[in-house]
Amino acid sequence: MKEIKEFNWSKATNPPLEEYFPADKLDRARYATFLSRLLAQEGFDESRPDDEQKKNYVLNLNAEWGAGKTYFLKRWSQELIVDFPVVYIDAWQQDYSDDPFLTVIAAIIEQLGKQASFTIKIPNKAASIFKAVAPAIAQGLTKKISGIDLAELNTLLFSEEDEESEDNDSVKQNSSEFSPAIKALAQNLIKDHEAKNKSIEVIKSKLDDWVSKFEKQEDKSLPIFIFIDELDRCRPSYAVEMLETIKHIFDVKGIVFVVATDTEQLQHTIKSIYGEGFDAKIYLGRFFNSRYSLKRPVLKDFLSVHSDTTKFESAYLKSRKIEMLPRTKTPETALANISVVLDAFQVSPRTAIQITERITAIIVNLPSGKKVDVLVLAILFCIHEKDYPLYEEIISGLFQREEPDNKGGIKKINLSVFLQKNKLEKYLSKNITYYIDTKSHTEDFFVDHTGRSKNNYLEDNYTITLSKFVEHIFCLVVGYKRAFRSPVANSRNDNISELQRAEKSLAESNVKNSKSENVTKLWLDYIYIKDEYNKITKEQYRDFIELSSPLDYMGDS
Repeated sequence: MKEIKEFNWSKATNPPLEEYFPADKLDRARYATFLSRLLAQEGFDESRPDDEQKKNYVLNLNAEWGAGKTYFLKRWSQELIVDFPVVYIDAWQQDYSDDPFLTVIAAIIEQLGKQASFTIKIPNKAASIFKAVAPAIAQGLTKKISGIDLAELNTLLFSEEDEESEDNDSVKQNSSEFSPAIKALAQNLIKDHEAKNKSIEVIKSKLDDWVSKFEKQEDKSLPIFIFIDELDRCRPSYAVEMLETIKHIFDVKGIVFVVATDTEQLQHTIKSIYGEGFDAKIYLGRFFNSRYSLKRPVLKDFLSVHSDTTKFESAYLKSRKIEMLPRTKTPETALANISVVLDAFQVSPRTAIQITERITAIIVNLPSGKKVDVLVLAILFCIHEKDYPLYEEIISGLFQREEPDNKGGIKKINLSVFLQKNKLEKYLSKNITYYIDTKSHTEDFFVDHTGRSKNNYLEDNYTITLSKFVEHIFCLVVGYKRAFRSPVANSRNDNISELQRAEKSLAESNVKNSKSENVTKLWLDYIYIKDEYNKITKEQYRDFIELSSPLDYMGDS
């Protein structure tokens, strides 16, 4: 058995010498190495008895939509093709075909033909498999095709000739009543079926022969790997027929299949054919020797793969003369901040991409001189997707909730408490990162009407928990929290502006403890007032959400 070394996908590939693949940001190379070693041993193991060395094996690679199955399969197949015969089939691109068998055998002939040192082709006696079937089959056996009654055709094809109760004269009499067109079509269908069966036998024999020849080819090792991708996106009938084809026609020893699916979605596909009460999970188990499920990727890494990161770069924002909070040094940090919110609301990968795409669309459409807080957008989008009635209550100013108090009575609870108890409980301590260039905001702070103090805060990353952000910023923006009043506010300070009050709070805070969450909160108060983020109204955010919500991400082309 060929020794398989650890795959390294940490860097992008180098076209045109090889197909381009970006660096693996989801750390999937180790899974490919593990599965390669497993499947190579399952398909061909010289330590087994001679008649058991080669085996047919079918693995279901399961991952939810957007988890990177196609990238994983394509890059994995390119690693293996160096030492093993490999075929990659995009089932969805081929599902216009009426016959999955033709899809697979055509791909095998074309792709293995380029890798073999011997000739790979189908003998003439199997050529009938490639001929078009009768018009009735091609058009789906609808009730009537070109004036032919299919019920009549069915009677002729499946008449119970062995029933002794009917005399032969009667049968002949009934048979003579069928039209010439029906008889001709029936004969063609029978001939096509017989020819197809014979051709399949020949092709299976040829596959077995090719396996043996690859075993002797110096630059290739067994088994043959055949990857089937995108099956869950295919027409239900085509998907089921593909599985049946793999199971019953290509069950040749020395060939390993990897069928990539969103298995939950594929089960829905099967139920659409056999009915909701059908046990699709058990049915699928018939086709696979084992299933390997790729875990859900870390969302911040996942978004960096699927999102247009350039729209979160400082250079882009500056060129457009638009502003965004949180400010970050890198677009990856911006997406990591958004992912904190998306993780907290436990949205699916598909919804995570949709929300990020909508936020990107809002940034692209901002007029020059405008600004937006993308985390406020992210929270509103999540509530809009997960609990639309709650979104309507919040955005319309109608939110009210009550809960029992400790004295047996009822008390009102605010929006922040409600969200943290009911929506975000597991992720409240996750940090959001702001890059704050402190001196670019101000060189000094207002202390009182007689003087100012120097700004000693350092340019740095400042953090705040999601819990504090929801309480202190989000609820303020959507109108469920009073405008900020700093700890230094009292009768002596009532005649100073909100900006002066925010500066005074920063001046009187402990600079040595600048990494504290309280300092970040004070800086956000200052930035919201100075840069006028506090003037972006709830109605404007509603317009952002409702204008972009119809935009649905459909997948990479």
